[in-house]
Amino acid sequence: MSWLDLPSPDVNKQVERLTRRWTREGLEVPTVIAPMMLRPRALRAVLAMNEAVTFGGSGLGRRREEQIATAVSAWNGCFF
Repeated sequence: MSWLDLPSPDVNKQVERLTRRWTREGLEVPTVIAPMMLRPRALRAVLAMNEAVTFGGSGLGRRREEQIATAVSAWNGCFF
């Protein structure tokens, strides 16, 4: 739980666009990401960095990489 008063994901068009991957599925913006909605430029940069570092760095393809990430998160007891 954040101690910050966080804006809604639809606070403005930029934040709405950046958080759409969660909101279109009826999900809440992850707690590790939500505080960055206060600074849309930082949110955009972190999401871009995460995408570049996490996926596409191997020949496995996005689907396999997602499956591996899910399995590792479950194995580590990660709830994100």
